[in-house]
Amino acid sequence: MMEQCGTLLIAEHGCELSDCLHPWLIENGHQCLKVDNIKDVLMTLQTEKVNVLVMDVSLPESLGYDAISIIKGLYRRLPVIVTADENNPEQESRIRRKGIFYYHVKSFGVDELMLAISNALMRSYSGGKVDAFTRKT
Repeated sequence: MMEQCGTLLIAEHGCELSDCLHPWLIENGHQCLKVDNIKDVLMTLQTEKVNVLVMDVSLPESLGYDAISIIKGLYRRLPVIVTADENNPEQESRIRRKGIFYYHVKSFGVDELMLAISNALMRSYSGGKVDAFTRKT
């Protein structure tokens, strides 16, 4: 089976995550875009075909996580993966309620994140037809 190429948008301060994921993304034929603020996330989503957004929890924090709601409102089918340095159940619960695809605690390791990205890309390729949050049977 030929794997389709996807575009991943990584939003974080610094480049820890993108440096970590870059070799894996290239090896699998995916493109990686990087931004470091919410304004650039929104600008990039308007101008590029993005399959998955991976965003550090510290970026939307200043907006009280409303940025996630805004992004999900504009791009309902875009899988959003939020990464956090530490496990904070209250924060995780608040963010999950925004309809994200996956919440990743960095200490759990990068393999789990790569699996989540692969699953999010697969969903993106299906045209968002399988949307776990809105699908009616």
